[in-house]
Amino acid sequence: MVLRSAVALLIALVAAGWVAAAEISIHVSGLFKNTAILVIDGQQHILKAGQTSPHGIKLISANSRQALIEYRGQQEVLKMGSSGALGFHDPDVMVVVTPVDEQKPLRLVRDRDGMFRARGIINSTQVHFLVDTGATVVSMNRATAERMGLAYQVVGQPMKVETASGITDAYRVVLARVRIGELELNNVEGTVIDGEQPSIVLLGNSFLGKFKVEQDGDHLTISVRKPSGNDR
Repeated sequence: MVLRSAVALLIALVAAGWVAAAEISIHVSGLFKNTAILVIDGQQHILKAGQTSPHGIKLISANSRQALIEYRGQQEVLKMGSSGALGFHDPDVMVVVTPVDEQKPLRLVRDRDGMFRARGIINSTQVHFLVDTGATVVSMNRATAERMGLAYQVVGQPMKVETASGITDAYRVVLARVRIGELELNNVEGTVIDGEQPSIVLLGNSFLGKFKVEQDGDHLTISVRKPSGNDR
């Protein structure tokens, strides 16, 4: 009876959108026979088969194409160059998971300077966003990337960008998780500018472009796009 009650409670929690989970951002930067170079939550680790990272991720096997890892009894195959968030179950952490079609719209009010701002999360770090529909991707400065432990110089692709100060070094990265309000995406393209600008994270179209953005005077609404008749 106790086991049956526990199972029933777990089913109820999952149905309500509550699960025990912890996301770990991971990037595969190198693969060799029985060896993998993994960037886990912004920190680089070289693991040989049978070794375990400080995060508890164990390398089972590896070759030049893929690696087999294990975490809390679950196994995952990772390809060379892949990046993302591993949503392994953690009994000590409870988070709300909102299905995409149930994510509530986010309504923002224009600030005195005419801009729309909001708090949000990148990976597991809280940040302040400036909503910028003119920006191609989510962009941040060096200090913000370092604060969230993003090893952009290791996992990022070097590039040049033009800023108010001139041409500046930057790195193209993949952000494991971007969330604002209840709106969330995984594997979002981003840019880390190797300087002091922008002073606030720009929420660009690599995120906004996946949602419906509507402005009505001093109000901005971001919501999930409803499928058209052709999408059904």
